[in-house]
Amino acid sequence: MRILSVLSGLIFSTITLAEVTIYAIDIPGLHEKKGGGIYDNSINEALVSKGKASLNVLPPARAEHSFANCTNCCISPANLNPEFYDFGSDVVQTEPMGIAKIHIFSQPGAPVLTSLEELKGKKVGIRHGMPYGKSFDGAGLKTVEITKIANNIAKLEAKRIDVMVAYVPDAYDAFSAEGKKPFPHAKDAPIAVHPDALVCKGVSQDFIDSFNVHIKK
Repeated sequence: MRILSVLSGLIFSTITLAEVTIYAIDIPGLHEKKGGGIYDNSINEALVSKGKASLNVLPPARAEHSFANCTNCCISPANLNPEFYDFGSDVVQTEPMGIAKIHIFSQPGAPVLTSLEELKGKKVGIRHGMPYGKSFDGAGLKTVEITKIANNIAKLEAKRIDVMVAYVPDAYDAFSAEGKKPFPHAKDAPIAVHPDALVCKGVSQDFIDSFNVHIKK
């Protein structure tokens, strides 16, 4: 019985390590449902291929909800900047896989805008479930939510919205996929900067260290 008990403990321990779920936000080029994003590749190589995690790519709101209700999991991309998130105290952050920047995109031919103050009174296109920061949320803006950046690009061209707020490089990828050059924006003046890391809870330090070593390489 003692041998069976030890073996059961070892099996349970192995399963627990393998059951760390990474909830990834569906972002073309970064996290994709078919696993072809650059962040997917990093996570698969560093963790999934070694049996330390599974990767589940979801729409933004579902990814955040899943992370909020799990016990040993991660969310990607995210960070511990209080401007963007309030995950509580029992979470840790890995090294960032990349840096994303939030920009304001105007209609073709319209002036470049660089501040939240300039967005007041305008119809602002955003992507549902994406975090744009507490300053953005508290600015009292009139927002229109869509599920894909490409939808807002079309709305800008049709003048159904005044501006689009979106992450780069996500937005650049969306413009490229549509065969268009990025609409007017202040390339060197983002309204916020977002390090793209894993935020995890209920995972071992070895789990975090393994990923950080991979990223640093």
